[in-house]
Amino acid sequence: MAKNDIEQKVRSGCRVGDPDALRAAAYQLADELYAAALSALGSDERARTVVAETWQRVLAALRWWRCGGGLRRRSLGILRRVLAKSAAPEQLRWARIDRGAEHAPEVAAAPADLVRELVTEGERMAPILARAARRRRRSVHVGLAVSAFAVGLLLGFGNMLYGRALSRHSPQLQFATLQQRIVAAALPAAIQEAYLDLMDPEGAQAVQAEAYQRIRLVLEEISNAASLQETRRLQFVKHRIAAQDLISIARSAAEQSQDKRREKLMLVVLVLEEAANL
Repeated sequence: MAKNDIEQKVRSGCRVGDPDALRAAAYQLADELYAAALSALGSDERARTVVAETWQRVLAALRWWRCGGGLRRRSLGILRRVLAKSAAPEQLRWARIDRGAEHAPEVAAAPADLVRELVTEGERMAPILARAARRRRRSVHVGLAVSAFAVGLLLGFGNMLYGRALSRHSPQLQFATLQQRIVAAALPAAIQEAYLDLMDPEGAQAVQAEAYQRIRLVLEEISNAASLQETRRLQFVKHRIAAQDLISIARSAAEQSQDKRREKLMLVVLVLEEAANL
């Protein structure tokens, strides 16, 4: 089996909590992570601490990553961030992180007890990652089923009701139709799925992750409102849509997505625009 095929199997296995894949990843990454930390910090004890923290963050992030850029590259990126808290800038410049084989000195082997610690932590996280993978699969299956139902509903009764709302200038009917569209297309779940697929929702993508959660809450508040007259709350929702620029954020997310995800997120954009104009 080619090296790239093996790496792909390890990467995909890690995401679904396969203990063997997690064990293989620990063995593959331990030496390079330890060598980089040791060259930056010059202390075995501090290097061990940094590597352990890095591995814990890698395992936590596996619940979110697609790992399209490779497990090694992302792990080294996390190592850089952990080292930035512990090492001076001039130390980091000399750290052996991702320099390429032709420039990197010989990699120091990670101590055996440190490798065992990484393997044990991977085994502890395996069932957690497996549960997260099952949740992702359920979300996709439910989304596909709801999408098929929503197409018929939106093309039939949805168009009829929405047309009547516009022709009779009935805000309540327009609001009820808007609620139906949110529920039928499971739009809060679509936004939550986009949130779960972010690569680094607690770091570089924290602002985007927070915006997705705000959009989901807005959709849920609209769909759960008893009536349009409940709407001091609706006025507050409309203010949040405008003040937090949620329409632009949803449109940007749709433009960066593909196929069915793009269609769902564009429907979120339309719903937010209609809610803002009620």
